[in-house]
Amino acid sequence: MKRTFGLARTWLIAFCAISAISGCTRHDSPDSTISQTIEKPITKISMAVQAFADTKEMERQIADFNASHPDWLVELIKIPHDNYDVTLNRLMTSGKGPDVFQLNTLWLNSYISKEWLVDLSDESFEGMPYPTWATEYTKQKNGRYYAIPTGMNTLRLIYNKELLDGAGCDSTRPPSTLSEMKDCAIKISTAGTGFRRYGFALPGGDDKAGFRRPLEIAGTLSGVYYYDFRKGKFDFSVYEPWFQTILEMKSNGGLFPGEISLKNDTALSQFAEGNIGMMYATNSDIAQLFRMNLMNFSWGTAMPPLLDASKADNGALMIDIEPPFVINTFTVHKQEAFELLRFLISREFQGALYEQGDVIPTLTTITGNPQYQTLSPDLEAFLPRSNESPYPKEPKFGLADSGSSIASSIWGDEARMRTYREILQGAKQPESALKEMTQQFNTSLDLAIYNQLIGVNQYVFPNFDPKKPLKYANTPDEIRTGPVLIH
Repeated sequence: MKRTFGLARTWLIAFCAISAISGCTRHDSPDSTISQTIEKPITKISMAVQAFADTKEMERQIADFNASHPDWLVELIKIPHDNYDVTLNRLMTSGKGPDVFQLNTLWLNSYISKEWLVDLSDESFEGMPYPTWATEYTKQKNGRYYAIPTGMNTLRLIYNKELLDGAGCDSTRPPSTLSEMKDCAIKISTAGTGFRRYGFALPGGDDKAGFRRPLEIAGTLSGVYYYDFRKGKFDFSVYEPWFQTILEMKSNGGLFPGEISLKNDTALSQFAEGNIGMMYATNSDIAQLFRMNLMNFSWGTAMPPLLDASKADNGALMIDIEPPFVINTFTVHKQEAFELLRFLISREFQGALYEQGDVIPTLTTITGNPQYQTLSPDLEAFLPRSNESPYPKEPKFGLADSGSSIASSIWGDEARMRTYREILQGAKQPESALKEMTQQFNTSLDLAIYNQLIGVNQYVFPNFDPKKPLKYANTPDEIRTGPVLIH
């Protein structure tokens, strides 16, 4: 398969230095024969990753891997994380996909059905003690699997204790409901008038940081999610109370200004400088804050606020599984790709990322091991608790054209985020927009089932329990076992 990447070439960064490459192939001895001076062709392996603010540790690890494999060159395609899924889909559809790449687990079944992924079932990964839930998570009904989830991200509310106390909020009792968070945010902004300090930051310029995490993931702690695993249907109306609360917070000055275009990196910087009272953050965000070395105030972490107090203990907080690495079916370098994959899921690689705080590994021999010490001691608060868990995969598909104002040519994820942003901006009313999107998604799902793109019961779990989301993950009779807890 010819490997050209068109527009994606701009993201190609080779991490093996030219001097190191030439040093591997040059022969300085005057007695070298002609056969010795013939340079062996370098095998180039393309590897797509999500680009975040700081990927230096991954770059260093890949550089070391290249140095230990002088006949290879792993080239990174660093795709901006906010457009990663869409960009990858387009690369794969065009036949220009990378050899090895990270894949959002929500898209896993779709890629398998398109035969885009190499089956890993017959490969040996001995000596890698992954928990049962991780090794089973991507396994299909026929027992085959195509990826191993290696990392996780957890979500918390972080808050500036000094701003909370200064506004009359009790930092020893951080907001536990959305209503409490709204009231506290407004108080902080009011107290910070003239000092450019605000109660709450919502990075609406980032899909994940602005909506996926504070809306969809945080809502699971209240037992709320837009896909009903029991019925196999979508229902976005469950998010109307969240939007009403955030819009009220916005109208009363509780939000950091420019929320529609606000990026997560900017929000984190403003928090680090003491200008934001509260925001949602993951363990990788905390690592980024720690590297900024700016925070000279007391701050804390709490579980995400509930939609309301009546929803306590209604669900497990969703753990966001780090997109695992997979191999492209059409790679012409399968042997090299397998060796690279073994390195990427190894304790050496995952342990290095954990020490930097970039990811919480699923390998049971890393967390709690004194050999691996994180740079930020605050990461302890982000280790998964008993009321946190990964969730089953949900159906993914392109949207059908049903006369909706939502463009039919875009993927469901894009449409979802676009609608959320339009509601936050005030361009659409929450009730009507969420109702329209519910209808659009369910119509598209029915069409995907009719066209046999999705199995009729593939994503329906009648016994689904939001408190134990993985208990019935493949079929109603198949029980997943094995601990999710790390700490």
